[in-house]
Amino acid sequence: MVIRVQTKRAVFKPSPYETTRRSRRLPSWFILLMIGILIGSAGLLLLQHSYGPKQLSIAESQKLLTELNGLNQDKLRLQSETDEAKRTLETERAESARVRETLETQLKNTQDQLAPMKAQLGLLVQTLPYDSRHGPLGISTGSFTQARAGEKLSYTVLLMQDKADRPEFSGLLELAVEGNHANGRNETITMAPVPVKLAHYLPVSGQFDLPEGFVARRVNVKVLDASSKKPVTWRLMIVQQK
Repeated sequence: MVIRVQTKRAVFKPSPYETTRRSRRLPSWFILLMIGILIGSAGLLLLQHSYGPKQLSIAESQKLLTELNGLNQDKLRLQSETDEAKRTLETERAESARVRETLETQLKNTQDQLAPMKAQLGLLVQTLPYDSRHGPLGISTGSFTQARAGEKLSYTVLLMQDKADRPEFSGLLELAVEGNHANGRNETITMAPVPVKLAHYLPVSGQFDLPEGFVARRVNVKVLDASSKKPVTWRLMIVQQK
């Protein structure tokens, strides 16, 4: 029997002492890509520096943050003041509503109390004398008093129409005060007319300033028509000295 032995082909192995190596070059497309990236980055930086927003420094940024914090604090303060003003307004509204309700209640009670008094006054007016010498409107009664010489003249005059269903009368009440001064000189002082409106009756009261030392003796009471200023009725009354 024959045994054949095949020889193994030697595998080439580089020598550990070999110093020469094959040089490797970067691909051209990679170089162009890097150049394009560099050019684009440079252009972007140039545009941002020339036309972009200004870059803030650290000090400017800190100042801006401080101002922003101040604005936020002002906003919170104003919001707090607004809330407080709203609460105050709501409280005042509630108080006003309470006061209004109280006044309305008092007014109703007063009206309820005046109603019978008004009815009694109407009955009393029917018993008062009526001066019918000058027409349907007359001067029923009057009171004129002066405390001392030169003091004010206090007066109350009751005007009345003869019927309760007559139309409302609009006119002027004029008082002409006759008297004398301290030196004895007589004079008639006429006060400014007082507007009056009445249906059935109307009491008119007030005070009239007189010169110092003037003593009022009597008063000529006149009711004038509002448009024509002509007398509608008149009456002469004595002044009481106190």
